[in-house]
Amino acid sequence: MGDGELNEGSNWEALLFAAHHKLTNLTVIVDANGFQAMGQTHEIMDMESLSAKLGSFGLTVRNANGHDLENLRCLHKDRTRTAPYAVIASTVKGKGVSFMENNNAYHYTRLTDETYRTAMSELA
Repeated sequence: MGDGELNEGSNWEALLFAAHHKLTNLTVIVDANGFQAMGQTHEIMDMESLSAKLGSFGLTVRNANGHDLENLRCLHKDRTRTAPYAVIASTVKGKGVSFMENNNAYHYTRLTDETYRTAMSELA
């Protein structure tokens, strides 16, 4: 789920349910890129500290660089199975594509053939 998506109450209800029922096989990964559809998350509805909030609900929480896939794999593999598990994966929206990085317009903008080719060349 995204950090902006956590503005929705149904997500918190689901997390409370998971903790209450000790769903120890549940892993939640929060893509914490600081944006949601309408702008930066701290301007729309500041949800910090996500770690503290999720922990207070009874989840085991880890923070990670969301661009480090090996670290994410290790965190998942080494997790304990005593509570639902959450990883707050800090990411950069559009990382690796110069015109998309931290540009919230690409939350909902389609790529043209030209911008697609440019993005793919930058990621290669």
